Amino acid sequence: MNLFEIRDECRRRLNRYTIKAFSMLPDIDKPLILDAGCGTGVSSLALLEVCNGTMYAVDPDQASLEWFKEKAVSLNLRDRITIIHDTILKPALFDFNFDVILAEGLLNVIGFENGLKALVAYMKSNGFLLIHDELKNDEEKRRYFKSINLQLMQSFELHEDVWLNEYFYCLKSKLESTRNPLADAELKEVEENIRQPENLRSIYYILQHVN
Repeated sequence: MNLFEIRDECRRRLNRYTIKAFSMLPDIDKPLILDAGCGTGVSSLALLEVCNGTMYAVDPDQASLEWFKEKAVSLNLRDRITIIHDTILKPALFDFNFDVILAEGLLNVIGFENGLKALVAYMKSNGFLLIHDELKNDEEKRRYFKSINLQLMQSFELHEDVWLNEYFYCLKSKLESTRNPLADAELKEVEENIRQPENLRSIYYILQHVN
């Protein structure tokens, strides 16, 4: 297995939480969905399995997107996925808006407030935003949602035991068994996360854009 396959196999174990968040939305026929910071497309593909929507997926990492494209072709999904090598922070990246925007792990990378403003700009009026973010500064984030006309519909947390048992132990085991020398640096990072499980707590926010 290459490193993309290893990461994807472990990451798919968390797909049920992405689907849980999506299931909290009202039914939308053929939703137009944006996966902002899609990586290798694990979450994008999971959502397309449970809805009849169309996906735009954006990420600045070319290698991840090439792997994503291979998977989309093999699954005959190219007609439902548009993969874009760019950053969501680019002004006027789209000249249309989305029914649903997914941002998993994106905002703690690009900055919560600036990233959120960029996402809101691409939301339809009364559209929906699914954020998966670290649990830190939860109260401040909730206040900020209100200030930019985002109504918090629901939220749920993933505790450290979920991350450890469903992702990091899986990743550690597979990285240790691979002969790929590039795995060593990633394995060290995984082991560091396992040693500090209190930093792994995360939260899903299910939000609606209101006028």
